[in-house]
Amino acid sequence: MSADTPESADHIDAGPPASLDSGGDAKRQVASFLLIAEALLVVAPVFAVSMFVAGAQVVGKSLAVAPLPDVFLQGWAMTAYLLVVLGLLATARGVWRSSRGIAALIWQPVVLLFAVVPFLSYAPLTSKLPSGNWLLLALTGATTVALLLVVRTPRQPRGYRRWPWWTAVTMIFLLLAGFGATNMSFPSDPLAAIVSTGGGQAPNLANTTDMVKPEQNPGMATNPYNSIHNDSWQTDAYFQPAPNPVGSTVDTLFTGGDCATMTWDSQGRLVTLCNSLLAVVAFVVDSQTLEVLARQPVGSRSPSLTDFGGGGYFFLDADDNIVFTTNDGNVRVMQLSEGSPVTITDTATFSVQELLQPSETVRSIMPDWNGRYWLAGNLGTVATIDPDGSNPRAINLDGEDIENSFAVAEDGAYLVTGRAMYRLQMTDDGAPSIVWRSEYDRGTRQKPGQTSQASGTTPSVFAAGDYVAIGDNTDPQMNVVVYETATGDQHCAVPVFAAGQSGTENALITAGDMIIAENNYGYAPALSTVANGHSITPGMAGVRVTDTGCELAWENNELYVPSVVSKATVKGNTIITYTKPPNLWSGDGWYFTGVDLQTGEVQWTRLSGVGLSYNNHYAATYLGPDGAIYTGTVHGIAVMRPAGK
Repeated sequence: MSADTPESADHIDAGPPASLDSGGDAKRQVASFLLIAEALLVVAPVFAVSMFVAGAQVVGKSLAVAPLPDVFLQGWAMTAYLLVVLGLLATARGVWRSSRGIAALIWQPVVLLFAVVPFLSYAPLTSKLPSGNWLLLALTGATTVALLLVVRTPRQPRGYRRWPWWTAVTMIFLLLAGFGATNMSFPSDPLAAIVSTGGGQAPNLANTTDMVKPEQNPGMATNPYNSIHNDSWQTDAYFQPAPNPVGSTVDTLFTGGDCATMTWDSQGRLVTLCNSLLAVVAFVVDSQTLEVLARQPVGSRSPSLTDFGGGGYFFLDADDNIVFTTNDGNVRVMQLSEGSPVTITDTATFSVQELLQPSETVRSIMPDWNGRYWLAGNLGTVATIDPDGSNPRAINLDGEDIENSFAVAEDGAYLVTGRAMYRLQMTDDGAPSIVWRSEYDRGTRQKPGQTSQASGTTPSVFAAGDYVAIGDNTDPQMNVVVYETATGDQHCAVPVFAAGQSGTENALITAGDMIIAENNYGYAPALSTVANGHSITPGMAGVRVTDTGCELAWENNELYVPSVVSKATVKGNTIITYTKPPNLWSGDGWYFTGVDLQTGEVQWTRLSGVGLSYNNHYAATYLGPDGAIYTGTVHGIAVMRPAGK
């Protein structure tokens, strides 16, 4: 091959040729302009750059600090958005200069995917317009026709260099990956410069809400640091003040997985299980410094974004042991050593597979006042078993699906299935039995943001154990529903949020006489629906419960809470949540947010960070014993610390 042929990668363009086919050139120019339009529209350019910068760092971290193959692939997938844009621009230049457009034609199915695949359809710039992806679909069709015409024209003798472009991109990628490998913080994101850092003031701590403290389950570590919902009543409530947002700082720890449940042991160490798409990894962390004291893989997972089994739920027992169930039907009890280095060792492992239905997995495990473990399977099995694996007993609730955890009080367990609310107790031989069953309205569909057509809430016991609350799935508006624990009679029900856009997938907060519900409607497809500056349907509501019924105390329809398990503290009347408002310029800023428990007014906001790594994805917020706010995210832990700490 000679050096002056178009095929040569080293050919230097000597200027326009002496004579050209003007008709062929016009076709090339039209096709090139259409390809450039595709490149600008298929992925919002600012978003593409943001994902590339963060994705390259994730690749580096997956090799250096979080050695998980699926995290490595996630990083590459994040960089692919920009590579699609650059690929289209490169083929546009090629078509303009010389090529027949075959490579550009190969790119057209990729562009088509962004127009029609739901998970990808939030990335295009056109997604910010009403029915905007129809425009991208039409553009793809027009570009394909134009390229087919170019393919029929003779190839023009004008070469160009491609390798400098891709060499530059590769060098930038390697530099970013290397930077990411040097630290255990979340990836930096250039879009942090275009989002607000937050504002507001700390609440008046003299304002408090009277609340009966939930009972301390003798089988669990001290309330409120023993499980995802703080206690076995599942109140999601605290009695200590939230940190002052003024002067606060934000720290992060990249673990590679979603740390949905966080607990603190008797030594003040943060203990968590972090779930990537394929693995469950246990972490013991110094709360003050976020230094990892111990890290150990403890299980595997099916690659699902909405499967909370296999480590999504766990509890810390009274001896500071981690207790959880694996996806292969085992209960694992793991002990943490007190010295340095910290070790994680199994003290008990036993199978409960024989208690389950074929292909059933355990969603959650909790202890009761008698020391027995209660387990709930996703195909309706409720089982009890001694901590050493003996005396297993089980019943099945007619195959009704169970997607969330359950509450345990001294008088029994409270569980919601896809059809009804239950109270269960143990018989004399240790088997679970139904005390009462109350059906609720499960609606007509699985709403976007929910994992099933059912209540998305874990039951919450409150008011000295007299009531238990859930959210139903009624159309057009979900209800906050309160039952009397003694009888199962419905005490009251209050509709919340906008008609046709009302649904939740997180437990209610019960704090004194207030119940707090958040609207998660629209968080589907998970992750991508809140990317590129998008967000969900907003909403948070407060329902006041009295001896005679319930009333809607307030509703804030400007709070965007995609999927976090929010908490509340009665000291200062603060709801601690995690918000993600929309942003026209594609900035995906996530915020620690304080909301007044009694009025619903926003007290303060504080930027947690920008980008995919800060998406909490159904994980919870926590108020740690050190006074800081912790939130689990898809890639680890974000912490808002008071000034000076």
